[in-house]
Order: sequence, then structure tokens, then C-alpha cells
Amino acid sequence: AALSGKFIFHFVRGDYSAMQSLTAEAERAAERTGDMALELTAHRLAALTAMHAGAFVKARSELETILSRYEPNAHRPPPVHYVHDPKASVLPYLAIVLWILGYPEQAQSMSRAAFEYAVELNQTNLTGHVKVYGGAGPAELMDDVAAVHAHADAVIELADQHSLNYWRLSGLILRGWAMAQEGAVEDGLALMRQSLIDRNRLGASWYQVRYLCMLATTYLQLGRGDEGLTALTEAKDLAAHNDEHMWEAELARINGELRRVQGAPPNEVEAYLQAALNVAHSQSAKSFELRAAMSLARLWWDHGRVAEARRLLAPIHGWFTEGFDTPDLRAAKALMEELAER
Repeated sequence: AALSGKFIFHFVRGDYSAMQSLTAEAERAAERTGDMALELTAHRLAALTAMHAGAFVKARSELETILSRYEPNAHRPPPVHYVHDPKASVLPYLAIVLWILGYPEQAQSMSRAAFEYAVELNQTNLTGHVKVYGGAGPAELMDDVAAVHAHADAVIELADQHSLNYWRLSGLILRGWAMAQEGAVEDGLALMRQSLIDRNRLGASWYQVRYLCMLATTYLQLGRGDEGLTALTEAKDLAAHNDEHMWEAELARINGELRRVQGAPPNEVEAYLQAALNVAHSQSAKSFELRAAMSLARLWWDHGRVAEARRLLAPIHGWFTEGFDTPDLRAAKALMEELAER
């Protein structure tokens, strides 16, 4: 419990070196004692550290190891203890990791399992965790605005009932994003910005980079490049300060798209998008790789490099075996059909 609590403190604050140190300490203690509960904790800390580092294959392996070894009768902590249930910790993050790795349907299945288990446990803090990361997390990545709004409202209601300010601020950011997507642009943006400031005052860094990416992308959709770059610069600075690489590919892609909106030279835009593609490929982050490939293919198409765009996009889209009804894969298919006609 002490190891877990210390780790989560540093994890939420983004202290990567402390996370690594505590993960190693947990692994040594588990090996020394042979205690299965401690071993599951070590796998959980290793998984979260790997997510932070953008090591998604390792994160998946660690999370799935916990699921394979978890036994409720032996490893479920009593409700009176403020200790993470291993399974409740795994399911939400595994949903996010599976989506990033290119398995949207498996991500959705894991999200549903997280909610079913949260109902079974009926513990307020774990329910908040599941709603934010197991519900809104994958829904936002799959651009399901209505689902994000519903999860955000549920999180805020739960947080207000139980004075859980950490979860409330996440819920407000998500609500603001959904509002902006649904047409209440200025009110949504204002809510996002204020909640990001309030969350920053808490010293909360975990998922802050993603929330800033969401803000920057919203400005991108509105063609407001300067404001988008301001939000993105904050995200990049935070990621650099914390040595966080989870959203590195997205930071480069969004940067390229924002530069393009501002009329930057094509070679400058291409450099950012190529960097996004390379990072995503190195991290086996297929969903991010697909997004970067679409952005780069559109740039090349606009400058007459249609054949190159087709050669780039086709094999990446062809890698996917599921989730063809999700927005990214539908958009990729439509783009390939347009390119084929040129």
C-alpha cells in the first residue's frame, strides 16, 4: 500500500525518475517475498511507467499479465482500504493502450468490462477512475463526442457528491471539449482553459498533455492557429519537463497541422508530420501512425504527390483487422478512395 501510494503521487505529478525507482523497488520486493499481491502491484507500476514512456507494447504486456493472474478472492482489497484493486486499475488503461496499438474493438470491449467491474466493486474513487480513463479516454480517442459528454457529466456528478476535486476537474475539461465539438465553442473552450489551469495548480500532470492536445486540436478545427500553437507549446513543454513520450507522435502531428493552417512552407509541415509518423511507428502506435499517415498523404496530395500518398497510406490502413466503423478508419478508407481516382 505504501509503495502504491508513493508511486501514484509521483505518477500524477509526472516524476518519471521517481516512477522508475519505485517500480524497480516493487519488483525487487516482489521477487524477495514471493508475495503475489506485491507482484501484481509491481506489474501495475511497470505498466504505468511504460505508458508514460510511450512503450505501449510493454504496457500492454504488463497489464495483461495482471489480468491473467488476478484472483478476486485473493487479490481484491477490502473496500475500507484506500488501495487500488489491480483489475480495476488495469481495465481502463488497457482500453486506451489497445486503441493506441491499433485495436479499437478490443479497446471498446475492455471499456465495457471496466464499467461492469466498477459496478461490481461499487467504490466511489475507482468508479471515477473508470469513468475518466475507461470511458471518456477511449471515447475521446475514437471521437465519440456524445459518449465523452455523457461520461463527463457522470464524473462531475459523482465528484460533486463525494468532494472528489481531482476527478471533477478532469470531468470539466472533458465537458468543455464536448461542448466545443457540439457547437458551444466559446463556452466550451473557456471551460477547458479554466479547468486546465485549476488542474495545473493541483500539480496534476497525468493526462494533462492529452487534454492540452484536445484544446490545441479544437483550435485547429476552428482555424485559430496561434491559439492552437500556444496550447501545443504548453503541452510540449510539460512533456519535455516530465520526460513523457506517451503523446509524442500526436504532438508532432498536431504541430504540423497547425503550421499548415498558418501557411508554413510545405517542407516544414512535412518534417513535423514525418516525425510524427516515425515516432508512432517506433512505438507500435498504429492508430497514431494512421493519423500521421493521413495528414502526410493529404499534404502530398495537395502538392501533386498523389502516387506517394497512396503508397504511404495503403499498407498502414491494410494493417488493421478491426474497427473499420470507427472515424479514423472510415476517414482513411475515404481518403484512399479519393486518391485512387486521381
